[in-house]
Amino acid sequence: MKMLTGGCACGNIRYQCSGEPIVQLMCHCRDCQRSSGTAFSAMMLFASDKFRYLKGEPAFYETVAESGREIRRGFCNKCGSPISAHWPTRPQSLIVAVSSLDDPSKFDPTLETWVSRAAPWHPFHSSTTKFSEASH
Repeated sequence: MKMLTGGCACGNIRYQCSGEPIVQLMCHCRDCQRSSGTAFSAMMLFASDKFRYLKGEPAFYETVAESGREIRRGFCNKCGSPISAHWPTRPQSLIVAVSSLDDPSKFDPTLETWVSRAAPWHPFHSSTTKFSEASH
């Protein structure tokens, strides 16, 4: 995968990612449902040294996910668009919100987590590996 670029809806934040994502996934936990405003969060996990902000920086809010881990979710403080997330205990990785990509068609999920919390009306993708919950 070549360089990926993205940002928020209002243009206040811009970023780029280089290299291949470590994993591309959908998480169905309640925290991700609430933060995305829909049935799951679509995300790509990158090594944090492959990501950089080009313009602006997000505001963050912290929650404790169903896994028990603290997660910091980054969003534009002007338009509210989700941008990124990371676990403070794992600074070597960074999550990019697929909705923030300039070309979200590059998303090719390989797994789904917390399917035990999935909305009953949402179909699963036949090609993904599924985990009832997520491990630490």
